[in-house]
Amino acid sequence: MSSFLTRYLHGESSIVHVRGSSFGPDPNQPTNTPSWLQDALGAITIAVPFPGATETDLIQDLDLSHIKIDFSPSGHPLISADVVTYLKQPNEFNFDLDITEIDPVVYLYLNYDSLHAFAIVQSDSPCPAQTTKSGDHQLTVKSKIVKAPFQVLPGGQKDFEEFLNRVFYEKKGKVYIRGTSDAQVDSAFGHIAVHDLEFNGVIEIQGMQGLGHPEVTSVSIVRGYQDALEISTTLKIYNPSNAAVNLGDLHMALLYDDHVIGNASIPSLALDAGVDNHLKVSAWLQGNDPYVIDFIGEYISTGIAKLSNVNLTISGNYPNATSSEFLRPLIHNLTLSVPVPPFDKEPLLADCQMNLLSSTVVMSLRNPFPGIVMTINNINASATYDIYEIGNMAANFEDPGEGWKEGPMILPGPICDVQCKGIVIKSEKIPVITKKLGYDAIKRALGGSIVVSVESQVGVMLGNFNLENLRYVQNNITTKVRKGF
Repeated sequence: MSSFLTRYLHGESSIVHVRGSSFGPDPNQPTNTPSWLQDALGAITIAVPFPGATETDLIQDLDLSHIKIDFSPSGHPLISADVVTYLKQPNEFNFDLDITEIDPVVYLYLNYDSLHAFAIVQSDSPCPAQTTKSGDHQLTVKSKIVKAPFQVLPGGQKDFEEFLNRVFYEKKGKVYIRGTSDAQVDSAFGHIAVHDLEFNGVIEIQGMQGLGHPEVTSVSIVRGYQDALEISTTLKIYNPSNAAVNLGDLHMALLYDDHVIGNASIPSLALDAGVDNHLKVSAWLQGNDPYVIDFIGEYISTGIAKLSNVNLTISGNYPNATSSEFLRPLIHNLTLSVPVPPFDKEPLLADCQMNLLSSTVVMSLRNPFPGIVMTINNINASATYDIYEIGNMAANFEDPGEGWKEGPMILPGPICDVQCKGIVIKSEKIPVITKKLGYDAIKRALGGSIVVSVESQVGVMLGNFNLENLRYVQNNITTKVRKGF
Protein backbone atom coordinates (compact mmCIF):
# COMPACT_ATOMS: atom_id res chain seq x y z
CA MET A 1 0.00 0.00 0.00
CA SER A 2 2.88 2.40 0.75
CA SER A 3 4.37 1.83 -2.70
CA PHE A 4 0.98 2.19 -4.36
CA LEU A 5 0.15 5.47 -2.60
CA THR A 6 3.63 6.89 -3.26
CA ARG A 7 3.30 6.19 -7.00
CA TYR A 8 -0.22 7.59 -7.02
CA LEU A 9 0.81 10.87 -5.38
CA HIS A 10 3.67 11.21 -7.89
CA GLY A 11 1.13 10.89 -10.74
CA GLU A 12 2.47 7.50 -11.76
CA SER A 13 0.14 4.69 -12.89
CA SER A 14 0.14 1.40 -11.03
CA ILE A 15 -1.01 -2.04 -12.15
CA VAL A 16 -3.64 -3.39 -9.79
CA HIS A 17 -4.39 -7.12 -9.95
CA VAL A 18 -8.06 -7.96 -9.38
CA ARG A 19 -9.45 -11.43 -8.80
CA GLY A 20 -12.66 -12.89 -7.44
CA SER A 21 -13.16 -13.83 -3.81
CA SER A 22 -15.59 -15.93 -1.88
CA PHE A 23 -15.77 -13.14 0.69
CA GLY A 24 -18.20 -10.40 -0.13
CA PRO A 25 -18.25 -6.88 1.18
CA ASP A 26 -20.51 -8.06 3.99
CA PRO A 27 -20.00 -11.70 5.06
CA ASN A 28 -23.26 -11.61 7.01
CA GLN A 29 -25.33 -11.07 3.87
CA PRO A 30 -26.30 -14.17 1.86
CA THR A 31 -25.04 -14.47 -1.74
CA ASN A 32 -26.79 -15.99 -4.68
CA THR A 33 -23.54 -16.68 -6.50
CA PRO A 34 -23.10 -20.41 -7.01
CA SER A 35 -20.05 -21.91 -5.39
CA TRP A 36 -18.71 -23.17 -8.70
CA LEU A 37 -18.79 -19.60 -10.04
CA GLN A 38 -17.07 -18.28 -6.95
CA ASP A 39 -14.29 -20.83 -7.47
CA ALA A 40 -14.01 -19.92 -11.13
CA LEU A 41 -13.80 -16.18 -10.43
CA GLY A 42 -11.20 -16.79 -7.72
CA ALA A 43 -9.00 -18.51 -10.30
CA ILE A 44 -9.03 -15.51 -12.62
CA THR A 45 -6.65 -12.54 -12.13
CA ILE A 46 -7.16 -9.36 -14.15
CA ALA A 47 -4.44 -6.66 -14.43
CA VAL A 48 -6.08 -3.23 -14.21
CA PRO A 49 -4.08 0.00 -14.73
CA PHE A 50 -4.74 2.50 -11.94
CA PRO A 51 -3.91 6.06 -13.05
CA GLY A 52 -1.90 8.41 -10.86
CA ALA A 53 -3.23 11.60 -9.34
CA THR A 54 -3.93 14.44 -11.73
CA GLU A 55 -2.53 16.91 -9.18
CA THR A 56 0.93 15.97 -7.95
CA ASP A 57 1.94 19.16 -6.12
CA LEU A 58 0.88 17.76 -2.76
CA ILE A 59 3.27 20.08 -0.86
CA GLN A 60 2.17 23.60 -1.75
CA ASP A 61 4.67 25.37 0.48
CA LEU A 62 7.20 24.62 3.21
CA ASP A 63 8.20 27.30 5.69
CA LEU A 64 11.13 27.23 8.11
CA SER A 65 11.08 29.70 11.02
CA HIS A 66 12.81 30.24 14.38
CA ILE A 67 16.00 28.99 12.79
CA LYS A 68 18.94 28.21 15.05
CA ILE A 69 22.41 27.52 13.65
CA ASP A 70 24.82 25.91 16.09
CA PHE A 71 28.53 25.85 15.26
CA SER A 72 29.65 24.87 18.76
CA PRO A 73 29.97 21.08 18.32
CA SER A 74 32.93 19.54 16.59
CA GLY A 75 32.08 18.29 13.12
CA HIS A 76 29.16 19.61 11.12
CA PRO A 77 27.03 22.54 12.26
CA LEU A 78 23.54 21.74 13.53
CA ILE A 79 20.26 23.31 12.44
CA SER A 80 17.04 23.57 14.43
CA ALA A 81 13.83 25.12 13.12
CA ASP A 82 10.07 25.10 13.24
CA VAL A 83 8.62 23.58 10.06
CA VAL A 84 5.16 24.36 8.68
CA THR A 85 4.09 22.45 5.57
CA TYR A 86 0.98 23.35 3.60
CA LEU A 87 -0.55 20.39 1.73
CA LYS A 88 -3.26 20.08 -0.89
CA GLN A 89 -4.89 16.66 -1.10
CA PRO A 90 -5.77 15.35 -4.56
CA ASN A 91 -9.43 15.93 -5.35
CA GLU A 92 -9.87 12.17 -5.60
CA PHE A 93 -9.08 11.82 -1.88
CA ASN A 94 -12.38 11.81 -0.05
CA PHE A 95 -10.92 10.60 3.22
CA ASP A 96 -8.84 12.18 5.98
CA LEU A 97 -5.05 12.06 6.21
CA ASP A 98 -3.15 12.43 9.46
CA ILE A 99 0.58 12.91 8.93
CA THR A 100 2.34 11.83 12.11
CA GLU A 101 6.01 12.07 11.04
CA ILE A 102 8.04 13.76 8.34
CA ASP A 103 11.61 13.06 7.30
CA PRO A 104 12.72 15.88 4.99
CA VAL A 105 15.97 16.15 3.06
CA VAL A 106 16.53 19.88 2.50
CA TYR A 107 18.95 21.22 -0.10
CA LEU A 108 20.00 24.88 0.18
CA TYR A 109 20.64 27.08 -2.85
CA LEU A 110 22.20 30.52 -2.65
CA ASN A 111 20.12 32.02 -5.47
CA TYR A 112 16.87 31.16 -7.22
CA ASP A 113 18.72 30.17 -10.40
CA SER A 114 21.61 28.34 -8.69
CA LEU A 115 22.30 25.08 -10.48
CA HIS A 116 23.84 23.32 -7.51
CA ALA A 117 23.01 23.20 -3.82
CA PHE A 118 25.73 24.36 -1.45
CA ALA A 119 24.50 22.43 1.60
CA ILE A 120 22.16 19.71 2.76
CA VAL A 121 20.18 19.45 6.00
CA GLN A 122 18.84 16.08 7.12
CA SER A 123 17.73 14.98 10.56
CA ASP A 124 19.19 11.85 12.09
CA SER A 125 15.65 10.61 12.74
CA PRO A 126 12.11 11.44 11.53
CA CYS A 127 10.42 14.48 13.06
CA PRO A 128 7.07 14.09 14.88
CA ALA A 129 4.29 16.11 13.24
CA GLN A 130 0.78 17.37 13.93
CA THR A 131 -1.83 17.73 11.18
CA THR A 132 -4.78 20.11 11.10
CA LYS A 133 -7.37 20.59 8.39
CA SER A 134 -7.22 24.16 7.12
CA GLY A 135 -9.80 24.06 4.31
CA ASP A 136 -11.33 21.91 1.63
CA HIS A 137 -8.64 19.36 0.79
CA GLN A 138 -6.12 21.65 2.59
CA LEU A 139 -3.87 20.42 5.40
CA THR A 140 -1.34 22.20 7.62
CA VAL A 141 1.42 20.05 9.07
CA LYS A 142 3.60 21.43 11.89
CA SER A 143 6.87 19.88 13.01
CA LYS A 144 10.30 20.71 14.40
CA ILE A 145 13.76 19.97 13.11
CA VAL A 146 16.01 19.53 16.13
CA LYS A 147 19.79 19.68 15.74
CA ALA A 148 19.86 18.28 12.23
CA PRO A 149 23.38 18.04 10.74
CA PHE A 150 24.16 20.84 8.27
CA GLN A 151 26.63 19.55 5.69
CA VAL A 152 28.41 21.76 3.16
CA LEU A 153 28.49 19.89 -0.13
CA PRO A 154 31.62 19.48 -2.29
CA GLY A 155 32.11 22.66 -4.28
CA GLY A 156 29.70 24.57 -2.05
CA GLN A 157 32.18 26.32 0.25
CA LYS A 158 32.15 29.63 -1.64
CA ASP A 159 28.34 29.83 -1.67
CA PHE A 160 28.27 28.80 1.99
CA GLU A 161 30.60 31.66 2.92
CA GLU A 162 28.38 34.06 0.99
CA PHE A 163 25.36 32.66 2.86
CA LEU A 164 27.09 33.40 6.18
CA ASN A 165 27.94 36.91 5.01
CA ARG A 166 24.27 37.51 4.22
CA VAL A 167 23.26 36.29 7.65
CA PHE A 168 25.88 38.32 9.54
CA TYR A 169 26.28 41.53 7.58
CA GLU A 170 23.21 42.24 5.46
CA LYS A 171 19.87 43.69 6.55
CA LYS A 172 17.85 41.12 4.62
CA GLY A 173 18.64 38.02 2.62
CA LYS A 174 17.15 34.93 1.07
CA VAL A 175 18.14 31.32 0.70
CA TYR A 176 16.23 28.90 -1.51
CA ILE A 177 15.35 25.34 -0.57
CA ARG A 178 14.40 22.26 -2.53
CA GLY A 179 14.16 18.66 -1.50
CA THR A 180 12.03 15.65 -0.76
CA SER A 181 10.33 14.28 2.32
CA ASP A 182 9.11 10.92 3.49
CA ALA A 183 6.02 10.86 5.67
CA GLN A 184 4.20 8.49 7.99
CA VAL A 185 0.45 8.76 7.39
CA ASP A 186 -2.62 7.48 9.19
CA SER A 187 -5.43 7.08 6.65
CA ALA A 188 -8.48 5.04 5.71
CA PHE A 189 -6.04 2.44 4.40
CA GLY A 190 -4.27 2.19 7.77
CA HIS A 191 -0.81 3.41 8.76
CA ILE A 192 1.32 3.78 5.65
CA ALA A 193 4.58 5.38 4.55
CA VAL A 194 4.84 7.80 1.66
CA HIS A 195 8.21 8.50 0.07
CA ASP A 196 9.96 11.26 -1.86
CA LEU A 197 7.36 14.01 -1.81
CA GLU A 198 8.96 16.99 -3.53
CA PHE A 199 8.95 20.55 -2.18
CA ASN A 200 10.60 23.89 -2.78
CA GLY A 201 10.50 27.24 -1.04
CA VAL A 202 12.39 30.31 0.08
CA ILE A 203 13.62 31.33 3.52
CA GLU A 204 13.53 35.06 4.24
CA ILE A 205 16.37 35.99 6.58
CA GLN A 206 16.73 39.22 8.50
CA GLY A 207 20.47 39.76 8.71
CA MET A 208 22.47 40.59 11.81
CA GLN A 209 23.80 43.78 10.20
CA GLY A 210 27.29 43.24 11.59
CA LEU A 211 25.93 43.19 15.16
CA GLY A 212 26.39 46.95 15.51
CA HIS A 213 28.37 48.15 18.53
CA PRO A 214 28.30 45.81 21.52
CA GLU A 215 27.88 47.54 24.86
CA VAL A 216 30.09 46.81 27.87
CA THR A 217 27.82 46.53 30.90
CA SER A 218 30.42 45.54 33.50
CA VAL A 219 34.20 45.52 33.91
CA SER A 220 36.21 43.96 36.72
CA ILE A 221 39.86 43.08 37.23
CA VAL A 222 40.27 39.43 38.14
CA ARG A 223 43.99 39.06 38.73
CA GLY A 224 47.30 40.66 37.88
CA TYR A 225 50.07 38.38 36.65
CA GLN A 226 53.63 39.39 35.81
CA ASP A 227 52.93 39.14 32.09
CA ALA A 228 49.18 39.77 31.87
CA LEU A 229 46.23 41.48 33.52
CA GLU A 230 43.08 39.34 33.55
CA ILE A 231 39.81 41.24 33.12
CA SER A 232 36.23 40.00 33.18
CA THR A 233 33.55 41.89 31.27
CA THR A 234 29.96 41.46 30.19
CA LEU A 235 28.99 42.41 26.64
CA LYS A 236 25.45 43.23 25.61
CA ILE A 237 24.87 42.43 21.93
CA TYR A 238 21.53 42.91 20.19
CA ASN A 239 20.78 40.42 17.43
CA PRO A 240 18.30 41.99 14.97
CA SER A 241 18.05 38.80 12.95
CA ASN A 242 15.19 36.30 12.95
CA ALA A 243 17.80 33.55 13.15
CA ALA A 244 19.65 32.53 16.30
CA VAL A 245 23.27 31.47 16.05
CA ASN A 246 25.83 29.87 18.33
CA LEU A 247 29.36 30.49 17.10
CA GLY A 248 30.89 28.35 19.83
CA ASP A 249 34.05 29.30 21.71
CA LEU A 250 35.94 32.20 20.17
CA HIS A 251 39.45 33.48 20.89
CA MET A 252 40.01 36.94 19.45
CA ALA A 253 42.54 39.75 19.42
CA LEU A 254 41.96 42.86 21.53
CA LEU A 255 43.07 46.14 19.94
CA TYR A 256 43.40 49.69 21.22
CA ASP A 257 44.30 52.53 18.87
CA ASP A 258 44.86 49.88 16.13
CA HIS A 259 47.48 48.05 18.22
CA VAL A 260 47.04 44.57 19.67
CA ILE A 261 47.06 44.88 23.46
CA GLY A 262 45.88 41.39 24.37
CA ASN A 263 43.27 38.78 23.62
CA ALA A 264 39.68 38.00 24.55
CA SER A 265 37.90 34.67 25.00
CA ILE A 266 34.14 34.36 24.54
CA PRO A 267 32.87 30.96 25.65
CA SER A 268 29.89 29.94 23.54
CA LEU A 269 29.03 33.12 21.67
CA ALA A 270 25.30 32.35 21.43
CA LEU A 271 22.96 35.03 20.09
CA ASP A 272 19.22 34.52 20.39
CA ALA A 273 17.11 36.19 17.72
CA GLY A 274 15.56 39.62 18.22
CA VAL A 275 16.78 40.22 21.78
CA ASP A 276 19.70 41.63 23.77
CA ASN A 277 22.22 38.93 24.57
CA HIS A 278 24.53 39.17 27.59
CA LEU A 279 27.87 37.43 27.11
CA LYS A 280 30.68 36.85 29.58
CA VAL A 281 34.08 37.74 28.16
CA SER A 282 37.51 37.09 29.65
CA ALA A 283 40.31 39.35 28.44
CA TRP A 284 44.05 39.35 29.05
CA LEU A 285 46.03 42.57 28.60
CA GLN A 286 49.66 41.88 27.82
CA GLY A 287 52.44 43.16 30.05
CA ASN A 288 55.19 45.64 29.24
CA ASP A 289 53.08 47.29 26.55
CA PRO A 290 52.83 51.10 26.36
CA TYR A 291 49.44 50.87 24.62
CA VAL A 292 48.05 48.85 27.53
CA ILE A 293 49.30 51.53 29.92
CA ASP A 294 47.75 54.28 27.76
CA PHE A 295 44.41 52.47 27.65
CA ILE A 296 44.21 51.89 31.40
CA GLY A 297 45.27 55.48 32.09
CA GLU A 298 42.55 56.85 29.83
CA TYR A 299 39.98 54.47 31.28
CA ILE A 300 40.48 55.28 34.97
CA SER A 301 41.28 58.99 34.57
CA THR A 302 38.68 61.72 34.97
CA GLY A 303 39.13 64.88 33.01
CA ILE A 304 40.72 63.53 29.83
CA ALA A 305 38.87 65.33 27.05
CA LYS A 306 38.59 62.36 24.69
CA LEU A 307 37.49 59.90 27.37
CA SER A 308 34.12 59.40 25.70
CA ASN A 309 35.89 58.28 22.52
CA VAL A 310 37.83 55.43 24.09
CA ASN A 311 37.11 52.31 22.06
CA LEU A 312 38.40 48.78 21.93
CA THR A 313 38.23 46.50 18.92
CA ILE A 314 37.67 42.77 19.17
CA SER A 315 39.08 41.11 16.05
CA GLY A 316 38.86 37.56 14.76
CA ASN A 317 42.22 37.97 13.02
CA TYR A 318 43.86 35.84 15.66
CA PRO A 319 45.47 32.35 15.68
CA ASN A 320 42.98 29.55 16.39
CA ALA A 321 40.12 32.02 16.71
CA THR A 322 37.59 29.21 16.20
CA SER A 323 37.73 25.44 16.10
CA SER A 324 35.05 25.33 13.39
CA GLU A 325 36.57 25.03 9.94
CA PHE A 326 33.31 26.35 8.50
CA LEU A 327 33.56 29.62 10.46
CA ARG A 328 37.23 30.46 9.97
CA PRO A 329 36.82 32.81 6.96
CA LEU A 330 33.92 34.63 8.63
CA ILE A 331 35.58 34.96 12.06
CA HIS A 332 38.89 36.01 10.50
CA ASN A 333 37.15 39.10 9.08
CA LEU A 334 34.88 39.72 12.07
CA THR A 335 35.52 42.93 14.03
CA LEU A 336 33.45 44.35 16.85
CA SER A 337 33.97 47.97 17.90
CA VAL A 338 33.31 48.24 21.63
CA PRO A 339 32.89 51.67 23.27
CA VAL A 340 34.44 51.66 26.73
CA PRO A 341 31.95 52.83 29.37
CA PRO A 342 32.83 55.74 31.68
CA PHE A 343 34.77 54.78 34.78
CA ASP A 344 32.02 54.56 37.41
CA LYS A 345 34.11 53.69 40.46
CA GLU A 346 35.53 56.00 43.12
CA PRO A 347 38.51 58.00 41.84
CA LEU A 348 42.00 57.13 42.98
CA LEU A 349 42.59 60.40 44.85
CA ALA A 350 40.11 61.00 47.68
CA ASP A 351 41.61 64.34 48.74
CA CYS A 352 44.91 66.05 49.63
CA GLN A 353 46.32 68.26 52.36
CA MET A 354 48.89 70.99 51.71
CA ASN A 355 51.22 71.96 54.59
CA LEU A 356 52.65 75.43 53.95
CA LEU A 357 55.52 75.58 56.43
CA SER A 358 56.98 72.24 55.36
CA SER A 359 56.00 72.63 51.68
CA THR A 360 54.64 69.10 51.70
CA VAL A 361 51.44 67.38 50.65
CA VAL A 362 49.68 64.33 52.06
CA MET A 363 47.61 62.35 49.54
CA SER A 364 44.59 60.30 50.56
CA LEU A 365 44.42 57.41 48.09
CA ARG A 366 42.02 54.53 47.59
CA ASN A 367 42.01 51.48 45.34
CA PRO A 368 38.86 51.45 43.15
CA PHE A 369 39.21 47.79 42.08
CA PRO A 370 37.60 45.08 44.26
CA GLY A 371 39.45 41.84 44.82
CA ILE A 372 42.94 43.01 43.93
CA VAL A 373 45.71 44.90 45.76
CA MET A 374 47.04 48.10 44.21
CA THR A 375 50.59 49.25 44.97
CA ILE A 376 51.85 52.78 44.29
CA ASN A 377 55.61 52.60 43.72
CA ASN A 378 56.29 56.12 42.50
CA ILE A 379 54.53 59.29 41.42
CA ASN A 380 55.44 62.44 39.54
CA ALA A 381 52.58 64.95 39.55
CA SER A 382 51.66 68.56 38.95
CA ALA A 383 48.63 70.37 40.36
CA THR A 384 46.66 73.13 38.65
CA TYR A 385 44.28 75.70 40.13
CA ASP A 386 42.08 77.43 37.58
CA ILE A 387 44.57 77.88 34.73
CA TYR A 388 47.66 78.17 36.94
CA GLU A 389 50.11 75.43 37.80
CA ILE A 390 50.56 75.71 41.56
CA GLY A 391 53.08 72.99 42.31
CA ASN A 392 54.98 69.83 41.43
CA MET A 393 55.92 66.78 43.44
CA ALA A 394 57.90 63.61 42.84
CA ALA A 395 58.30 60.56 45.04
CA ASN A 396 59.90 57.17 44.50
CA PHE A 397 58.62 55.12 47.42
CA GLU A 398 60.87 52.21 46.40
CA ASP A 399 64.02 54.28 47.03
CA PRO A 400 65.00 54.20 50.74
CA GLY A 401 67.52 56.95 49.98
CA GLU A 402 64.66 59.42 49.70
CA GLY A 403 63.83 58.82 53.34
CA TRP A 404 60.55 56.95 53.02
CA LYS A 405 59.72 55.02 56.16
CA GLU A 406 56.88 52.90 54.81
CA GLY A 407 58.03 52.16 51.26
CA PRO A 408 55.50 51.68 48.44
CA MET A 409 51.88 52.48 49.28
CA ILE A 410 49.73 49.36 49.61
CA LEU A 411 46.07 50.01 48.78
CA PRO A 412 43.69 47.14 49.57
CA GLY A 413 40.58 46.70 47.48
CA PRO A 414 37.33 48.38 48.51
CA ILE A 415 34.81 46.77 50.83
CA CYS A 416 31.78 45.78 48.78
CA ASP A 417 28.28 45.01 49.98
CA VAL A 418 25.43 46.61 48.07
CA GLN A 419 27.94 49.24 46.97
CA CYS A 420 31.72 49.38 47.14
CA LYS A 421 33.44 51.75 49.56
CA GLY A 422 37.14 52.42 49.13
CA ILE A 423 39.62 52.12 51.98
CA VAL A 424 41.46 55.45 52.21
CA ILE A 425 45.22 55.25 52.82
CA LYS A 426 47.23 58.40 53.58
CA SER A 427 50.68 58.87 52.10
CA GLU A 428 53.73 60.11 53.93
CA LYS A 429 54.47 63.81 53.53
CA ILE A 430 55.72 64.42 50.00
CA PRO A 431 57.83 67.53 49.23
CA VAL A 432 56.14 70.02 46.88
CA ILE A 433 57.78 72.71 44.78
CA THR A 434 55.25 75.54 44.55
CA LYS A 435 54.89 77.97 41.67
CA LYS A 436 54.75 81.73 42.27
CA LEU A 437 51.51 82.33 40.32
CA GLY A 438 49.67 79.64 42.18
CA TYR A 439 51.09 80.32 45.62
CA ASP A 440 48.83 83.33 46.20
CA ALA A 441 45.78 81.11 45.64
CA ILE A 442 47.13 78.63 48.17
CA LYS A 443 47.72 81.33 50.82
CA ARG A 444 44.22 82.72 50.33
CA ALA A 445 42.82 79.25 51.05
CA LEU A 446 44.78 78.91 54.34
CA GLY A 447 42.58 77.19 56.90
CA GLY A 448 40.13 76.13 54.22
CA SER A 449 40.51 74.32 50.92
CA ILE A 450 40.85 74.80 47.19
CA VAL A 451 39.80 72.55 44.34
CA VAL A 452 42.62 71.52 42.03
CA SER A 453 43.30 69.26 39.07
CA VAL A 454 46.18 66.80 39.02
CA GLU A 455 48.06 65.33 36.09
CA SER A 456 50.55 62.62 36.98
CA GLN A 457 52.81 59.80 35.87
CA VAL A 458 52.47 56.91 38.30
CA GLY A 459 54.22 53.58 38.78
CA VAL A 460 51.44 51.16 39.78
CA MET A 461 51.16 47.45 40.48
CA LEU A 462 47.81 45.66 40.15
CA GLY A 463 48.58 42.41 41.87
CA ASN A 464 51.81 41.38 40.11
CA PHE A 465 51.06 43.36 36.95
CA ASN A 466 53.33 46.37 36.54
CA LEU A 467 52.10 49.62 34.98
CA GLU A 468 55.06 51.95 34.72
CA ASN A 469 54.55 55.61 33.79
CA LEU A 470 50.78 55.34 33.89
CA ARG A 471 49.26 58.70 32.98
CA TYR A 472 46.55 59.56 35.47
CA VAL A 473 44.44 62.71 35.35
CA GLN A 474 41.84 63.75 37.92
CA ASN A 475 39.82 66.93 38.26
CA ASN A 476 37.95 68.46 41.18
CA ILE A 477 40.22 67.29 43.99
CA THR A 478 39.52 68.98 47.31
CA THR A 479 42.84 70.10 48.81
CA LYS A 480 42.93 71.34 52.39
CA VAL A 481 45.48 74.08 53.08
CA ARG A 482 47.13 74.13 56.51
CA LYS A 483 49.86 76.33 57.96
CA GLY A 484 51.80 73.74 59.92
CA PHE A 485 54.48 71.25 59.13
